[in-house]
Amino acid sequence: MRIEKIKVEGFRLLENVEFGLEEISTVIVGRNNSGKTSFTSIFDCFCGESGTRFRLEDFSVLSREKFLKAKELREAGESSEVIFEALPRISLTLTFQYNKLSPDLGSLSPFVIDLDEDSTTAIARVEYRPILKNMHLLFDLTPSSAVVEPRTHFYKNLKGNLSKAYGVHVSAVDPTDITNTRDFEGTSALTALLQCNFVLAQRNLDKTKLGDADVIGKLLSELFKTATAPSAAEADQNLAIRLKQSVENIEHNVQLDFDGMLKELLPVMNVMGFPSLNDTEIRPETSLNVESLLSGHTKVVYSGVDGVHLPEGYNGLGTRNLIYMLLQLASYHKIYRSKSISPATHLIFIEEPESHLHPQMQEVFINQLNVAVQKLSENYSNKDKWNIQFVITTHSQHVANAAKFDAVRYFYNEIHKIENVRQTKVKDFKKGLSSISVKDQKFLHQYMTLTKCDLYFADKAILVEGTTERLLMPKLCQLVDESLDEPQKLARQYVTCVEVGGAHAHIFYPLLDFLELKTLVITDLDSTKKGKITKNGKQEDAWVKCPVVDGQNTSNAAIKNWFYPKEVDDTGKVKKKAKNEDSQISPSVLIAKTAQEKQIKFRRIAYQIPEDPETNICARSYEDAFILANLSKFELPEGQDIAVAAWEKAQGLIKSDFALEYAILIEDWSAPRYIKEGLIWLSEMDTIKKSNYELTTGE
Repeated sequence: MRIEKIKVEGFRLLENVEFGLEEISTVIVGRNNSGKTSFTSIFDCFCGESGTRFRLEDFSVLSREKFLKAKELREAGESSEVIFEALPRISLTLTFQYNKLSPDLGSLSPFVIDLDEDSTTAIARVEYRPILKNMHLLFDLTPSSAVVEPRTHFYKNLKGNLSKAYGVHVSAVDPTDITNTRDFEGTSALTALLQCNFVLAQRNLDKTKLGDADVIGKLLSELFKTATAPSAAEADQNLAIRLKQSVENIEHNVQLDFDGMLKELLPVMNVMGFPSLNDTEIRPETSLNVESLLSGHTKVVYSGVDGVHLPEGYNGLGTRNLIYMLLQLASYHKIYRSKSISPATHLIFIEEPESHLHPQMQEVFINQLNVAVQKLSENYSNKDKWNIQFVITTHSQHVANAAKFDAVRYFYNEIHKIENVRQTKVKDFKKGLSSISVKDQKFLHQYMTLTKCDLYFADKAILVEGTTERLLMPKLCQLVDESLDEPQKLARQYVTCVEVGGAHAHIFYPLLDFLELKTLVITDLDSTKKGKITKNGKQEDAWVKCPVVDGQNTSNAAIKNWFYPKEVDDTGKVKKKAKNEDSQISPSVLIAKTAQEKQIKFRRIAYQIPEDPETNICARSYEDAFILANLSKFELPEGQDIAVAAWEKAQGLIKSDFALEYAILIEDWSAPRYIKEGLIWLSEMDTIKKSNYELTTGE
């Protein structure tokens, strides 16, 4: 059995999010402050052992308004039941999938309340909600001064009284009838149902900053505790017994010799007439505790030579981080096994596993989690399967791209279109990529893995064809920023530049639409005309390269798929005959396209246009567009069409040398007009993002 789906309501930025969990590992990605940490925190508040409590600030902005609504209802004389229903709640709904042929559902059994014999779903709901008998405490206000605004005064009182008037409530929900529920007393049913553990981002491994260099060593005491449990593996119990016996032997030797010497420190007692006939003799006794030894006096060292071993803090932070995470997993696994009745599932959150790990180690970690699970389970081959599910939150493109598309959940922020407040939305890749063909999905995953693409973490993106544009893009952005106001400058925004090639840019379109990521696609006109080519010694009709002025068509796949998109069926397969295969679109038509026609949803395309709108002098590619935008820096033959001359001049340029020269050595030059227009569009703030989306999609 496992958790199939999770829904969170009313918690911080997570006003209403729902998505599925993978069988083993689910990877959560997204920009900073997109709600990833909040998702971990709600489990900590409900299921964790840290003692974290809910506060007023944990209610979402929209939820907090319900406190005021309930206050108004109370003042209007409404019944307690009506007020109770009006108050906000923070809820976590877990949908479990189980095998109906299983002889024993264990801790999940109390949550299976439907009567459908074919059902394999159980739903558990945990809520932080008002306690009916204590609800009045929310509205008992202390007197306020005249200078304090009433709304502010009400919320200030709520902070102090919330924990008295609210509590955690656990219930089972019938998946066939959500009105049918079963309430549980206390939280013991939840504790039995779900074991939840956390490998937090702050792992206290840096001695110079956080003061404790023996963090890994202290984990040994936790491993010992679980090894002594009655339900622990036999090998673990035997090892714990041997550790205790070893300590008892040390205690015996200490008491025979060491305690005798300690007794000599007490001669003053005899002088004072102690002990008398009615007193028993006092004597020192030294006792040793295995847990204390492991926790306070056992350290991890790294093997050295000549008996000089390196302390834990002497190794690199990356190695220590990896060892720490593995020991944590081992500790949590032993806690799971030590329970007399296994939880329905074990959920482990791993925050930012990439901390201090180099890129290759990051990829190995995410790929080898399944191997680690199998290795830890080897000592329990005669027991049930370890029902473990990992939730990994990351800011690393190496970790994110190493995961399969199906395992990725993309967190992003959206402005509520009515209330104008920020809230988290989640894109479930397993559900949302049906518009991308299977072949293209495979290409995207492999490409993003190989190039360490960071589309998941950027605010905005620029897709370029080749090396020249990629090398020059930082300088191009800098030049455009000079004409922009401070808040709008690209240097103040998280913009990633991805080199995708002219033949592959269109494959990214459905992914960009799915991510709702504002993206500028920079490509070339690539004008062609009908001509002849020699193939196998014969002349054949073909589309051949030509200056824009002679162009009849474009060979650019990014442009063709922009205006004539591929048609994909419901299974994600491209239909046999895509419109763009036969489409022809002349450069003159492309040049005449308006800015609005070049924008679809959150993306805009930019290709060559005349530097002077009053002329038809237009470049074919980036290099000749650069020449036309900086004519004073290039010598072109006289008496020739200037666009043709620039194109021919560009053919002789070595692209990488050209890009590096103008990116580093030569500073005084101008950006081509089509790129400048595109970057200005990209720089604009997203205050009307939703309305733009509605305008272009009809949704």
